[in-house]
Amino acid sequence: MKLKTKLSLTIASVLALPIQASAEHEQLPTIVVEGSAMRAGTFGTAPDSSGLKDTASLLKRVPGANVNRNGPLTGIASYRGMFGNRINISIDGANMKEVGPNSMDPPLSHIPAPLTGKLTVYRGIAPVSSGIETFGGSMHAESKKGRFAEGDGIETSGTASMGYGSVEDGHYGALLGAVANKNHKLYLSGSKEQGRDYKIRNNQKQKNTRYDREAFTTGYGYQREGHEFGINYSNNNTGNTGTPALPMDIEYVRGGLYDANYSWDIGNGYKLKTNIFYQKMRHLMSNSIMRAGGTAMMDAMNNRTLVEAGGVDLAIDMPLFDGVLTLGINGDQSNHDAHAEMTDTSSRNNMFMMNGMQMAASGNTMKMNFFNDVERDRYSFFTEWTGEVAENLSLDLGARYVHTWSNAGMVSGGMNMRDRNGNFTTGMTDRNNFNAADRIRTFNEVDLAAVLRYSVSSNLDVEVGFGRKNRAPTYQELYLWTKNKAVGGFADGNTYLGNLDLKLETAYQFEFGLDWHTDNAYVAPRFFYHYVEDYIQGIDTAASDASTSINMMGIASGADLQWSNIDAQLFGIDLEAGYTFTDNLRLDAGLNYVRGKRVNAPTGDRDLYRIAPLNGRAQVTYEQSGWMGAVEGVFYADQGDVAGYNGEQKTKGYMLLNLRGKYEPYHGVVIGTGIENVLDSKHFDHLGGYVNHNRANGRVAMPGRNIYATLSYNW
Repeated sequence: MKLKTKLSLTIASVLALPIQASAEHEQLPTIVVEGSAMRAGTFGTAPDSSGLKDTASLLKRVPGANVNRNGPLTGIASYRGMFGNRINISIDGANMKEVGPNSMDPPLSHIPAPLTGKLTVYRGIAPVSSGIETFGGSMHAESKKGRFAEGDGIETSGTASMGYGSVEDGHYGALLGAVANKNHKLYLSGSKEQGRDYKIRNNQKQKNTRYDREAFTTGYGYQREGHEFGINYSNNNTGNTGTPALPMDIEYVRGGLYDANYSWDIGNGYKLKTNIFYQKMRHLMSNSIMRAGGTAMMDAMNNRTLVEAGGVDLAIDMPLFDGVLTLGINGDQSNHDAHAEMTDTSSRNNMFMMNGMQMAASGNTMKMNFFNDVERDRYSFFTEWTGEVAENLSLDLGARYVHTWSNAGMVSGGMNMRDRNGNFTTGMTDRNNFNAADRIRTFNEVDLAAVLRYSVSSNLDVEVGFGRKNRAPTYQELYLWTKNKAVGGFADGNTYLGNLDLKLETAYQFEFGLDWHTDNAYVAPRFFYHYVEDYIQGIDTAASDASTSINMMGIASGADLQWSNIDAQLFGIDLEAGYTFTDNLRLDAGLNYVRGKRVNAPTGDRDLYRIAPLNGRAQVTYEQSGWMGAVEGVFYADQGDVAGYNGEQKTKGYMLLNLRGKYEPYHGVVIGTGIENVLDSKHFDHLGGYVNHNRANGRVAMPGRNIYATLSYNW
């Protein structure tokens, strides 16, 4: 089967510790099993034995994907220049909402890597069936849940793993156990991860990078004669964890997700699929657990946030012509609150002002609702047809309608403060203007997608795709009523003001891909172009100039901007290739390039923010008799095409050498070890934020040399 071969080659090309995709390796947590039910145009990968901390780390193995990292557990998904809320991400079928308005808990942080079964990314133009607002792509993470018994008896399954990394003196442990017969399954899992500030080079450490997280999952599954049902509860308890690129660090993220799913294979090509979820989480961040907040050097600040959300999905597949027609409805609803407190403890800030007079420097607290009683609801229905239209020619064709409704409650707080020029301004003016405004906003979105695939020969496939995708503004972009840095993990050192007049974003997408493969080699490039009308970006406006500038250090840094609509375009290529020399030796490689530009920029400032430079990786792997050794090289070029509107800084390129090894002494027992960044080079990721959210401090440095060891057992 051509797709089967294509999948195994694709997956192997980017795994940091790849092994051949064959049935005898199905029990290992390192590979998506060859022949698994994946549609053309998807890409699957799973954790290996290198002890990754979060699922977002897997994205660096996916063509076109990357990570915007603001902290050790704060990896924001990036795909072809789009990131954050522009990408649709689901966890076990649930479209999880961030409890932190600054993306301290992005969706892929909710499943620790040791408990992740698979991360699937739709390459190129995502089908409309893959979720609501697939504007920048679509990704689905699945947790491990054990398996049903194959016979009539009771069977157990599970995984146990542990690991240690020297660069942050970090360790982790994870355990999943399931007991099942062929109809019923119960499972329970837990994990613990902890590490200190990681070393950069020569024992120099990057401050505010320690982490502490526990996770717990339990659930029940049932299957019988075409029916399959599952109910699951997962809980995330993140303790004191640094986010060095943001103004504050995590004191805790607590809460859980309840989800249930049901599918019914009705027969004759008909299938019903449903999913429902409920989420409630709490979050406290502050500048005092790892920084100098609450001292004479820095005012103390904390922010308590809450999210409560839920959603439902329903879809039915039915045969039509020579394909499958899918009809579905989706909806989700979320409520967000963020209540901040700032205490004047610093003798140098002169921050709090009342009627032009400085307040006393001790014991005075200002309270403010950055987001109060915010609600965002999405209601959607879609139709999609996938099938053969001629010999060797297939078509995916879909349309989706989304209605987005949002509102925000009245806010409180906001005092007279100094602006960046030292003049007295009034935050109360911002508050009064916001409370007097009509804050209800509605958006109507129409997504279209068409992908045509043609098998030219047994060795060559061609794909052409077209799409029209929408994204409504986030609640931060609409309702940030006075300038602040809680902007979805943007981490550019600036403050932003919301805009109630924002339009929705509309992207017109084009994709062209080739997939050439033989028994020993493969090359699969993808070219893409996106033209985006009303792309949302920060701009210096009269409203942003008039709004209060909140600066915790009393020092002007960064720009004061307002979210506004512009036109933009993104284009580039991602490529994967490989060659098998012998049964034991192979080479796999990948290359990514994306360019993002503003259209008709009035000042010549054309480049978009946080676009990864040209980058790639190559790996030589040798395997024999349960042993595996790999040499991996990673390179990132200089990035000089930087956004001028927010003062983005250029970065120099770098190269890394990684060595990895693995041994399976017994069936299911895997010992992994390796050295990452062998040469202990000091380097900076262009997609990383700035230290303490201040460009004057430079970017957060990446980890130095890391010697790791892992042990896992799968049964």
